[in-house]
Amino acid sequence: MTVICDIDGVVYRGEQLIPGSDRALQRLVTAGVDLYFATNNSTKTPANVAVRISTMTGIDISAGSIVTSAEAAVGMLEDGDRPVMVLGSDGITTALAGAGIEVTDDPTEARAILVGLDWDLSYERLTRAADAVRAGARFIATNTDPTYPVAGGLLPGGGAMVAAVRATTGVVPEVAGKPYRPMRELLRARGIGAAWIIGDRVDTDIALAGAEPDWTSILVLSGVTTAAEALGADHVAPDLAAAVDLVLARGEETAQARVP
Repeated sequence: MTVICDIDGVVYRGEQLIPGSDRALQRLVTAGVDLYFATNNSTKTPANVAVRISTMTGIDISAGSIVTSAEAAVGMLEDGDRPVMVLGSDGITTALAGAGIEVTDDPTEARAILVGLDWDLSYERLTRAADAVRAGARFIATNTDPTYPVAGGLLPGGGAMVAAVRATTGVVPEVAGKPYRPMRELLRARGIGAAWIIGDRVDTDIALAGAEPDWTSILVLSGVTTAAEALGADHVAPDLAAAVDLVLARGEETAQARVP
């Protein structure tokens, strides 16, 4: 059995662990479930994400189980897309460095631009990004999530930065993250077949599962989606703990059905 779990709004919100999520993840690990985490947050590397989950939950999570929209975006680049400009954070620049791809701050040199959540966003950086797109750079968004859930509420997400570049250039970006094909292909490349998808966004997590015939979705209400907005999911649960109850119960039913 495989579970692909979102992180922000599912495991934690900002620096606050969502109650019961640590025990829920431990139950999956103890049950021998193949556990992966797929995040549209492009600000951190897989290694940093793994350390953060491990530190907050007390469960040993490996970087190999983390799939990010930054990785998916870098995977979209072709030979003619270099050098690359970045309007984003360390998760993107580190992924580019790992792939041996040159980065530039010069909009006249950039052949592609990757845009995601940028903690250091400034008018100058936004202007250079728009200039690069207008000069013909390939416009790739790590994701279009409009918000980012934290303990105190919602912050502007990577989609807000993408929207600003789109508004000032009139160019529609290619999108790498959930629910789009680059992210799905990155997950499939891990050898993932049938899977449960647990997330808090209808337009990303639930749509991700809906695009693949053997993926089943569980929408949790601990992040950005309310019960009134919970449309299209195969299942709805209040939080990760309840979602794991469902996954393990279905797994037990399947195992019993196979007993002659």
